[in-house]
Amino acid sequence: MARKTPEQLTKEFEGRKAKGLAKGGAAYWPNVLANAVLKLAAEGQVPDVAALLARIELEAASKDIQVKAGAEEALARLKQAAARGAE
Repeated sequence: MARKTPEQLTKEFEGRKAKGLAKGGAAYWPNVLANAVLKLAAEGQVPDVAALLARIELEAASKDIQVKAGAEEALARLKQAAARGAE
């Protein structure tokens, strides 16, 4: 079996680390949702579903992997809740 170079090992470790951070970031979704509501309220806007989705999509563009994962999870849960409410 071929031995891996230190560069290959480092690349694999960084990939596993990023994957773990993304999984942990998914638990961050309530904070992302709460922050979106607070920001909308501070701007004097009514926090309806469309405004929340727009605000959270801005957070999903973040460079921070935990914030991005949390925002993506918050988007998915908010869309699911909106679909249930529309039924």
